[in-house]
Amino acid sequence: MKPAHFAAALAILLLVTTGATAQDQHNQQFNDHDRQVTQGWYNQHQKNAPRGMRSSDRLTPAEEQRMQPGQPYDRQLQQRSHSVPTDLRRQLPPAPRNHKYVAVGQHVALVDTVNNVLRDVIHLHGQH
Repeated sequence: MKPAHFAAALAILLLVTTGATAQDQHNQQFNDHDRQVTQGWYNQHQKNAPRGMRSSDRLTPAEEQRMQPGQPYDRQLQQRSHSVPTDLRRQLPPAPRNHKYVAVGQHVALVDTVNNVLRDVIHLHGQH
């Protein structure tokens, strides 16, 4: 391959991978629409909420403090986590690669499954 072609191919590869990384970074947070959809879904299903979203699933004050973006998704939170209901998950954008949505302690969280970190959290109870 000629040096000019190699340089062009390398530049294209760099743009493609940088774009994918930027897209993944952008998708690591909930936007206002995601929050509205999730809160609306919860309001409609609150009386018959699934595991992880029931009032009886509330976290302790210490656990509640850890439910913030950037905090570790530790073993204790993992044990209290449940899958987000399918009909809610379908209303949210697909989770980025190596991420998943979970319901834990009346929250919906986006979790980085490689680094076990909470990327973003929607608090379904009270005002945060």
